[in-house]
Amino acid sequence: MERNYLVVAADGAVRETLAGELRKKGAAVTLAANGGEAVRVVQSVALDAVFVETHLPDMSGEELRSRLVDARPDCRVVLLSSFRLVRNSPELLRYGNEDFLIRAGQVFDLLKHQDDARVAAPSSERGRQALMQLVDVLVGLLELDQRQFSGSSHLTMKLGRATAEQMGAGTDMVLEVMLGALVRNIGRVGVEPESGDPSDLSEEERGQRVREHVLATLRLLEHIDFPWKVLPVVRHHHERYNGSGFPDGLRGREIPMGARILSVVDAYVALTSGEEGPARDPETALAELVRRAGQEFDPEVVEAFHRVADQWFAGRAAKRRPRVLIIDQQDQFRRLLRMRLLNEGMEADEAVSYEKGLESLLKNRPDILIVDVDADNNEAFQLLQELQQDPTLCRLPVVFSSQRPSRQLKIRALRQGVDDFCGKVDDVDEIVARLENVLIREAMRAEGETRRSRRGITGDLENLSLPDIVQTLTIGMKTACVSVASEERAGKIWFEN
Repeated sequence: MERNYLVVAADGAVRETLAGELRKKGAAVTLAANGGEAVRVVQSVALDAVFVETHLPDMSGEELRSRLVDARPDCRVVLLSSFRLVRNSPELLRYGNEDFLIRAGQVFDLLKHQDDARVAAPSSERGRQALMQLVDVLVGLLELDQRQFSGSSHLTMKLGRATAEQMGAGTDMVLEVMLGALVRNIGRVGVEPESGDPSDLSEEERGQRVREHVLATLRLLEHIDFPWKVLPVVRHHHERYNGSGFPDGLRGREIPMGARILSVVDAYVALTSGEEGPARDPETALAELVRRAGQEFDPEVVEAFHRVADQWFAGRAAKRRPRVLIIDQQDQFRRLLRMRLLNEGMEADEAVSYEKGLESLLKNRPDILIVDVDADNNEAFQLLQELQQDPTLCRLPVVFSSQRPSRQLKIRALRQGVDDFCGKVDDVDEIVARLENVLIREAMRAEGETRRSRRGITGDLENLSLPDIVQTLTIGMKTACVSVASEERAGKIWFEN
């Protein structure tokens, strides 16, 4: 694959020397004479790397590097100093025993080695994705016969991932939370079969059963050499923020962040599924998380989960599952998309033609419509116009899809009012995510002023040490008043933002 590089140097001879060596290696090269030109090129052209000769007329090499990285974070910037420019300059004196020279042609060889490693990286990413999907499927099969828990691990995994991403967690931590969510309860197969409804158990009996599940899960997993910190996430997700949890009585930030995230999400799923007494509606479960923040849960994680819940459950709380109508002639695409939609907690209807689709949506109105435009562009746009002119259907979200969408077709569809345009060759999960985003936007618009604002939460931190309290409030930029008292003296500490 041809590489695309930018060479930035004030001296034309330096530019041509370096560019010539790169072109000999088969690379495409763009030239710039100063930092301003380089910034404009990087903003408009996709590049593999930028070579910057440090002696520029308008800015330093380091300043340019910073601006280029801000403009395109995935682009590598290499600072070079031409020996031709410094050999007769006093700057030559700043080079010492720790500085080395490299020939222009060898710079490309070094970068090519890194590029080859980059090419191999996607296979590793595919491996991680395949692992996640495989574990998801296997755990789903284990839960099939457990009506109470069917699908709960998949839901916990999705909410855990969203919460970790909301908190800015790195790739590895997100993966640890996802895997931990999927395997946290596989110990159920290692203990005696459960009988009766878990909601009929006393709090002590439920606690004992949870302990048995956690220990059984750890026994099943402890021999696996994970390349990620999955076991600590599973082991400690029943610790409590005030130190009263198990198995090790960790408290506050002693508990791994992944475990703190999984603890909140796991509790929410348990509350809404009926695992902790009678099943509660989403708003009541969220209120319970807030009540236990600072005692059982990390307040920052609870607040991040609230932000996730605002999007995730927009328009869904205590309501039916969203319904998607798929109008498409391709059986394979319809069935694959329907399977993924069902797995994401939505319902899906199918129609093989525009006429059948119109009949279906008039009989059982969906929440969103995804229409194939390959069969007949004109009929697809006619259907869109009919929906827009109908007073009861004009607000129905419509997404177009195409096997080979052209730019002109996309622009025409978006200008005529479709909510999104998907390519069938895209990842099916991406298509589902696009549909979910449209549904979320529609739900948020429909709720309008009735939406409850979640700008912050309250929590009890009295069981934490003062340093832990200060750290929690500072990291969260909280406004709070902390009362401190001893036998003889008392005082208050105010925190603002």
